[in-house]
Amino acid sequence: MLGVLVLLGALVWSLRRDPRALRNGFLLVLAAYHLLGFVALAASRSRVLETLTGVVSVAALGLIALGLLLLPLLLVVDGLVVLRRERRSLGNSLALLAGLSLVVLPVVVVGLLRHENPVTGTLAVGLVTAEACAGLLFLGFAVQTALYAWTTRRAPARAVIVLGAGLVRGEVPPLLAARLRRAVAAVEQRAGSVPVVASGGQGPDEPYPEGVAMGEWLRRHGVAADSVLVEDRSRTTRENLRYSADLLAQHGVPEPYLVVTNDYHAPRAALLARRLGIDAQAIGAPTARYYWPGAYLREFVAVLVEHRFLLVLSGLAVAGMMLATWLSLTA
Repeated sequence: MLGVLVLLGALVWSLRRDPRALRNGFLLVLAAYHLLGFVALAASRSRVLETLTGVVSVAALGLIALGLLLLPLLLVVDGLVVLRRERRSLGNSLALLAGLSLVVLPVVVVGLLRHENPVTGTLAVGLVTAEACAGLLFLGFAVQTALYAWTTRRAPARAVIVLGAGLVRGEVPPLLAARLRRAVAAVEQRAGSVPVVASGGQGPDEPYPEGVAMGEWLRRHGVAADSVLVEDRSRTTRENLRYSADLLAQHGVPEPYLVVTNDYHAPRAALLARRLGIDAQAIGAPTARYYWPGAYLREFVAVLVEHRFLLVLSGLAVAGMMLATWLSLTA
């Protein structure tokens, strides 16, 4: 029980220090793991509780197993839908690739184990360890996403920054319109007195900057013209945040800020703001269900790239398991 209390205390401290930190998700996972262990230990002292715990555990494991069996199929189907409705790209193919890998990997591992030699056995252990590390990293990221959304529902803000997205034939598409509607709602929650930054530069296939189109949309939908600021130079999320913060500082608007994007993108936007030293929280607008899984996987990959130490730790774990397996099979 002491371990659970220590982890919960660390989680509370970490959330108060910065709810955007990725470590929060992993702390909650560790706390939940230790809590389940404590419950199982306490239940073992009573036959009734032990039986009840066993039934609940079997039911939970059954649901998890069913979910893992259905997950590859759902990802493959979703990936095909995305490729049919959206442009074909590596980012839009992530759901399909993830689903196929979950189908192919067990077959490859079984094939390697059937050869019964140190090389194939070591490779099989390496693949399984890599998949386990990827699963744990994704679990921590997913838990942090849910935890962050819950803790920042009513984050204070002196300004709202809306991150841009691509225009379609010069018009605001549904995905970007969802962000703008969420921004209007955030302004209304704050008595409509905070400035709104429409942030987005001009892409090669766009007739004018996204920020200009977004600013016009906001004015047409009830935001006072003098409350709308346009940032029209940014090309990336990092530039969105930095240029928007600079623009607000030039107008004398102090932090904290509220960043509005889509729900799948909010955790990474918050992490980027943290890295840039900007006091801002991020909230997300709803995204089309078919588009969300692949987009969320894309954000997960981007976060891992930005937190390379997690990849290094995973690589060390895989290498360590492979070395231990090789030594045990060749001894």
